[in-house]
Amino acid sequence: MTIVVSAPRLYKTCDSDTGYSASPLISLIVPVYNAGKYLCRCIESLIAQDYGNLEIMLVDDGSTDGSGEICDTYAGRYENISVIHQDNSGASKARLNGIRAANGDYMVFADSDDYVSPRYVSALYDAIGETGAEMSLCDVRRIERCERGNFDDVCPVMQIDPKELFGRFFRYDFWGFFGACYRHSLFESLDFPEATVNGDYYVKLQILAKVKSIAYVPCALYCYEKHPGSLSNLSLSLKALGEIDNTLAAWRFCKEHLPEYSGEALSIAAESATKWLEPLTRDRSRRYDGYLSRIMGFINHNIRDILTERHLLWKTKVVLAVRYYYALWRYSDISNERGKLDNKDKAAEESI
Repeated sequence: MTIVVSAPRLYKTCDSDTGYSASPLISLIVPVYNAGKYLCRCIESLIAQDYGNLEIMLVDDGSTDGSGEICDTYAGRYENISVIHQDNSGASKARLNGIRAANGDYMVFADSDDYVSPRYVSALYDAIGETGAEMSLCDVRRIERCERGNFDDVCPVMQIDPKELFGRFFRYDFWGFFGACYRHSLFESLDFPEATVNGDYYVKLQILAKVKSIAYVPCALYCYEKHPGSLSNLSLSLKALGEIDNTLAAWRFCKEHLPEYSGEALSIAAESATKWLEPLTRDRSRRYDGYLSRIMGFINHNIRDILTERHLLWKTKVVLAVRYYYALWRYSDISNERGKLDNKDKAAEESI
């Protein structure tokens, strides 16, 4: 169930020097889940934005550490902050609910454990205003935990060539929803995955395929802080394994709509398959056999393309091949064991 606790009052800003009062409303959406340690820092950086006509939407994804209460406190203090509370469904669903509830003509995103420059929103929107582009991008500064991230001065805006954009995108740049400003209409008719991990990769790919022009602000206005990741130990869960669904969906999308980049998308799907093959194969519970079968089917049908794909490192190809053939052996070995046990059980039943 989704409950909107408070709704922002919409207003227009007026620059005292120019008298300009036509700033469109921009919605800044923040998925929040158990980010209590960092949440105040994030929200304070959003409040400090120098763009006035801004609604801040905090989407609490069923937090259990008091993050939801922190969001409510800020919503009570600031009239342009609203909160949505939902059952824990993942960041992708939280963003989608934020988008559906947003009133802005443009959308900007931030993650609840990151923080942004005071010019984050205004620089991104100004880039759209200067160029007439449908969306704008800025650089993201990635920092280690406890490291202080500094922001760049705003640089001259430039148009980014689609080939350069996709080249960087498939090298894991521009993946997140953050570090960008989008026309609200770009989110119409998109396939939003239920799975959380790498969901932004698949949706962002669909958006980039739709836009005809993109403005680029070549400076860091967003700080992404690395924390001890819940996925770094490759613990198996349906949420984590959603990465497989999303990378495969992105590859299929490229084959149909962006065939010139299907090789890059195939490489990323193969990297994901390689990463998850080993823990899935060693999982004795067989709770995730559906994902193992999906990966094995993907590799089996595309093994030649994977091994000849120039964007995939040879080391990854070797590891994938070893894990694939080990999984074939292991899977058949376990199946034989189970078959023997089933036969013993049948014989025991018949003897009773």
